[in-house]
This record gives sequence, C-alpha cells and structure tokens, in this order.
Amino acid sequence: MADEQLVIAGAGIAGLALAAGLRNAGSSWSCVLLDERPALGSTGGAITLWPAALAALDRIGVGADLRAAGHAVGPGSIRARDGRVLRRLDVPLLAVRRGELVEILHGRVAPGTVSFGTAVTGHERTSGGVRVLTAAGPLDAAALVGADGYRSQVARTLQPGLGERYAGYPAWRGLTRADGLEPFQVWGEGREFGVVPLDRGESYWFATLPEPAGGTAPDELAHLRTAFADWPEPVRRALAAAEPGTVSRNDVMDRDRLRRWTDGPVVVIGDAAHPMRPNLGQGGCQALVDAALLASLLAATGASPAVAFAAFEARRRRTVGRVARASRAAGRAVEAPEVLHRLSALVPDPVFRRVLMRVVGS
Repeated sequence: MADEQLVIAGAGIAGLALAAGLRNAGSSWSCVLLDERPALGSTGGAITLWPAALAALDRIGVGADLRAAGHAVGPGSIRARDGRVLRRLDVPLLAVRRGELVEILHGRVAPGTVSFGTAVTGHERTSGGVRVLTAAGPLDAAALVGADGYRSQVARTLQPGLGERYAGYPAWRGLTRADGLEPFQVWGEGREFGVVPLDRGESYWFATLPEPAGGTAPDELAHLRTAFADWPEPVRRALAAAEPGTVSRNDVMDRDRLRRWTDGPVVVIGDAAHPMRPNLGQGGCQALVDAALLASLLAATGASPAVAFAAFEARRRRTVGRVARASRAAGRAVEAPEVLHRLSALVPDPVFRRVLMRVVGS
C-alpha cells in the first residue's frame, strides 16, 4: 500500500492510537488525521487502563511510556450510601491523566499528520477509494477511518438516521488533591461517586446523579458539593479539594446499534462504532484495543483496506457488544434500589472478579 493515503476522522485516543500503531509497525500508509477542534486537547481528568488496553498500548509501542506516566491502582471497594462495604475489588488497573495519554500518542505519530479545525462532514465512495468531505473541500484517499466519537459523522453517513437516547444522568469528572484517598465508589439514591488515586498527590474523581438532559449549573463543582453534602467521607473531602478547572460534565447517551461498521474502504472504530456508558471505564480502553488490532491488519503485507476492515469488524463486533451491554448493566445497577445493592454483595468477591475480567479484561 505504498504512497496510499489513509484519512482518519478524529484525533482523539482512537485516531491517534491507530496512526501511532501504523507507524510503529513500519506501515507504508500515509496517515492524515482531521479533527474539528482547534488544537489537541482532552477532557475527563484521567482514565483507568485495563489489562487488554495495556496490552494494546504495548502493541502500539507506547506501553512503557504509559506505565511510567501512570499510577497502579490498588485494592478498592464499592460502598453503600451508609458506608457499608458491598464489595472489595483488586483489579490490575493503571490510572493515567487523559492529557498525558493523548500527548504520548500524539508524540508517536509522524510530524504534521494532524490537521486541526477540519471537521469531516461526510464521505462518498469512489472508484479509487473514498472522497472525504470537509468544510475546506473534498479530499480523495484510499480509505477512511471514522474515529470521530459517538456523534460520528462517518457513522451517520454509514447509517443515516442513527438515533440516540438520554440515559437519565450526566457524568461529571475531575481531579482533586485530597490526601490519603484510596480507590472507592459509593452508590445510593440513584447516584454514584468514585475516586481513583493518581500520583503527585492527585486523584481522579467521577460522579453521576439523575438530572434532565442538557442541564448546566453556573458552578458545576458547587452544584455537586450541594448534591453530595450529606454523603459520607471521603466523598465530601474529595469534592472540597477538587480543582475547578478540571471539572467536566457530559450527558450520558445510549446510541442505536450500528448495523455495520464497514463499507468497503470505510470503517468506524472506538466510540464511533460502539459508544458505551462510562460505568466500567471501557470507552477509551476498547478504542485502544480497536486501534491496535486495526493497525496490525492494515500493516499486513498485501492487505487491502476493505479486507482489513471486514476482518476487523468480524473480530471485534461480538466482544465489544458484550462490553457495551455490561457497561449499560453497570449503569443500571447504580440506579437500582439499595436493597438490590445489598443482595448483590452476596456474590463472593473472587467470583465477581472472574466474571468481570472475562467480560472486559481480555
């Protein structure tokens, strides 16, 4: 595939990881990443990397860098609103700031590969590949990868009318400098608050609570401090020390299942292909697994993009569907009556851990 151009819509985790993986594999594909944002950026505070995502980063060639930048997450607990321990978990996770992950991936793509301020608005099949439509004009390429998030324009061109529904709650994320925090989640009243320690005295926190879609508060941090004011420590302490500039809020959406991920020289990956709720922390992880696999398939000698894309979908669709269903179930578990939380604690921790790792750990 010498001298052939691969356009990647989106320069987030999935798009950057794919370009980095192709370069690490010595592929002759010439990558162009088009991103609608004005500059490289990331929101969401931090990300927890599960074993499958770390293995993907090793294949991309940045695993050692991420382990150096990240923080190993120790044993943690899930607690009820009254402080009672529902479950103790010890899963081999690595926590890393999203900005650091994005910067490391960006540092491994070829210089000049990313073009900011250029949104992909659609695409058309051509005899030689695909015509990528942008506000700046069309761009002809041999293939197109949609890594442009759950509201992907590439996905919506593959399947016009792709619908989405509000899950019933936003997700807030941020960083805090409260001392002595251990990994924990607290569930109750349809709400969730959790913390994952990082390094340098910081921790990543996340929260959900039922609210109408599209809402905003003049001060999101003050809003959360009020909503969780009567919750047990260390929830209040984590919010009291939270860094205002790191707080983000996003409505959690369920999107229709995409009937197909590929159309000849066009494919979608990551959230563009399979958006999922954030409750198991799998969106970024599964995007990394996607990128590592697709890079290896595209780098294979003699592999046409259509063949590589079809093989990618065949190998990933069932696995990712299972993870997406589990993530949705985890979100519904938070909303369940507290008596069900206590009943779920009857499942022994080792059994729960084995089931969880089978779903998302490989």
